Amino acid sequence: MNLTTLAGSRRTVSGNSGASHRRIIGYRTREFFLFLLPIAAFVLIWEIATLVAKWPPYLLPGPAKVAETFWALLINGDLLRYLRDSVGRLMLGSVTAFFVAVPMGYLIATSRFADRAFSPLIAMTQPIPGIAWIPLAILWFGLGPAAVGFIIFLSAFFPILINTVAGVRAVGKDLRRVAQVFHFPRRMLLFDVMLPGALPYIVTGTRLGFGYGWRALVAGEMIAASSGLGYMIFDARNYLKTDEVIVGMLTIGLFWAFVERVALRPIERCTVERWGMVTSAN
Repeated sequence: MNLTTLAGSRRTVSGNSGASHRRIIGYRTREFFLFLLPIAAFVLIWEIATLVAKWPPYLLPGPAKVAETFWALLINGDLLRYLRDSVGRLMLGSVTAFFVAVPMGYLIATSRFADRAFSPLIAMTQPIPGIAWIPLAILWFGLGPAAVGFIIFLSAFFPILINTVAGVRAVGKDLRRVAQVFHFPRRMLLFDVMLPGALPYIVTGTRLGFGYGWRALVAGEMIAASSGLGYMIFDARNYLKTDEVIVGMLTIGLFWAFVERVALRPIERCTVERWGMVTSAN
């Protein structure tokens, strides 16, 4: 191959790379605008509704008033302080639930004795919503982070546990038999066969569990806390500050959308998709 042919090949590869990069940028830009379109339509309908219906601001403030309140709470630090308290409680309850549910799920999936011992109790307590535990949580832990953390723990625990059990049981018997034939140590069987095979289920359960925990946190803070986004919403409702109520609701949704995009999806890409277990829909 002469130098001219080599240089032409490099230009072709470079051109193809540039075209591929432009297509990716165009695709992401289109996806971004498609994401914003329904939000913009909702805000427009909201603004028209407030102008046509002429409801008093304490019933339905307009988008401009809500944006003004959002900025004021952000500047004075109240919104960030409430968000910080809520995130701290979420991490306390959900992370604890993860480290309890995954080992327990593995034990239930691999031990008949554990399955028979825990399954009836799980079947009985799993349908009880986390909010129903609030009175007992207040009696046991008092008003404060411990009561809210307990409610979050229960809400996040069961999705992670059930998905872990399903994931471990979904690992093919052929893989287990191969591991037995080659006399894998238990540690290797656990970390090289069982947990990687169950990982798609565990990741899904974790996403569900953290989402359920986030919703339960808001309900718990309305009753059993004196800070956090749930408390902010409930306190604003008492004084008919509907704009602050909506700001709290929007903060809850925006924060979780941020977590889903920035934290949970990259974790999925770095584990499940990287190992070729599932393919991304994006």
